[in-house]
Amino acid sequence: MRRKFNAPTSYDVASRAGVSQAVVSRAFQADAPIAPATRERVLAAAQALGYQPNAVARSLITKRSGLVAILISQDTQRETTEVLLSLGLALQGHGFQPLLFTVAQESEAAQALARALAHGIDAVVSCLALPRDALERAWQRPCPVVMFNREAPADLASGVATDNRGAARLLASRLYAAGHRRFAIVAGPQDAPVAWLREQGFCGRLAELGVTSVRRVAGDYHYESGHAAGLELLQTSDPVQRPQAIFCVNDAMAMGVLDAARFALMLQVPRDVSIVGFDDIHAGQRPAYRLTTVAQSFDALAARVADEVRNRLTDHAACTQVQLPAELVERASAHLFPHVA
Repeated sequence: MRRKFNAPTSYDVASRAGVSQAVVSRAFQADAPIAPATRERVLAAAQALGYQPNAVARSLITKRSGLVAILISQDTQRETTEVLLSLGLALQGHGFQPLLFTVAQESEAAQALARALAHGIDAVVSCLALPRDALERAWQRPCPVVMFNREAPADLASGVATDNRGAARLLASRLYAAGHRRFAIVAGPQDAPVAWLREQGFCGRLAELGVTSVRRVAGDYHYESGHAAGLELLQTSDPVQRPQAIFCVNDAMAMGVLDAARFALMLQVPRDVSIVGFDDIHAGQRPAYRLTTVAQSFDALAARVADEVRNRLTDHAACTQVQLPAELVERASAHLFPHVA
């Protein structure tokens, strides 16, 4: 006859550790007030007994599920795997459990938020731009929303983002200081706010420097659209008609432009044209590309996002807007002046 196994309970852990069940409960809450030595004793007792707290039962006591929704789309967040890993680890470090909601296009963001709210989540981390009416519904619930690398209405949501506009402005200044005067940009999808910020920053800074004409080709974030844009911009028999510098709002498109220049048109990069991207993806770092780009740290962004989720839930903090600096990474695909005075 098979012997019935009774799973250990919080009462068993409390008895072994010499504390109350309430103390056991606090020991498993990352931000709960408890002496470090007591927490260590409780966790050691739990490990010895093979005890795992019941998330459903705990939610009935704390009135929280511990679930944080992540809204994301492959269409607008090209480094999806890296973003999800960074966010997942950062949220779990604060005791939250991420719950993923994906959509095909950023225009479906409101539907993703509605699905998330129906699952009893405590907070939302959105990698998608959310319309104001959707944010208002979350605010009324109330369910804190933290935007990942997106701008947000300061009265309805927190935002943690790379300074996309500022980084693109710096890039424009560096290219101009290096002597480039004919510029082109390979833009992103119309519904991608980050791409628009980068385009605004780059073209706005060039306008301040007296460059009023920048050739623009629309892309979709994919390598293939960059390759097509490269052919459109560079295929000319008159070098004077060719841009001296091309800024692509992400690295995948910059790699496409680079391949079009080198292999389809047999141009020398950066002698004939400078090509720069944004994001510093791993493929662009490889010797075949050595792409000059702007790096943003997803780990740093995710850590600040997780901190903001904790602050909003635990301390009932007000919405905050945080911008993290980006770093210009100089490699072999562009001529850049060493510094801007």
